[in-house]
Amino acid sequence: MLVAKNIWKSYGTVEVLKGVDFELSAAEIVSIIGKSGSGKSTLLHILGTLDDFDQGSLLINDQEIHQLAEKKLATLRNDTLGFVFQFHHLLNEFSAVENVLLPALIKKTNQKNAENKAKELLDYLGLAHRFDHKPGQLSGGEQQRVAVARAMMNDPQIIFADEPTGNLDQEASEQLHQLFIKLRDDFNQAIVIVTHNLELAKLSDRVLNMQDGILSQK
Repeated sequence: MLVAKNIWKSYGTVEVLKGVDFELSAAEIVSIIGKSGSGKSTLLHILGTLDDFDQGSLLINDQEIHQLAEKKLATLRNDTLGFVFQFHHLLNEFSAVENVLLPALIKKTNQKNAENKAKELLDYLGLAHRFDHKPGQLSGGEQQRVAVARAMMNDPQIIFADEPTGNLDQEASEQLHQLFIKLRDDFNQAIVIVTHNLELAKLSDRVLNMQDGILSQK
């Protein structure tokens, strides 16, 4: 599904990634752990096509990313990939449903169909009573579940989660990781998680360690 080979990335004279190899299969949860500054979030952003790399190759569904024009890359990103970040990035003026359906509107999906799909996802995530609530009316765990629903809106093949429990308490963190497992089991969802939480990382199918720009099996 995703194959990255010999990925190098530098910022100025600082080498952040040093020849990283990574593969991801369908219905697989992979956690990447490591100290702050080790390069794990940089790798996640590159794998998710949010950032470019200096050397190497990245294939998603056998498509070489560097061969895609920017418009086609943006379409692939919106149609195939979903993202969950530490700080949610929900739009405060929009309701939960409105936040969730945004990727579908970008895809030019019929708005009524998109609204129905958004409600189905929120219901699946236990938020049927929060359709019309805005982010400021939701708990941190609820906001993150809205973000997960938004990531799932276009039926992505891969969800990338960058420190998704970083702002959550222990209970909400455990619930989110159990949710990821449920997504894998119910939808064959592939998920890549960057996290500092070692206990929760152990719930993944594989745990990889990033240290000084080098990725290895934990």
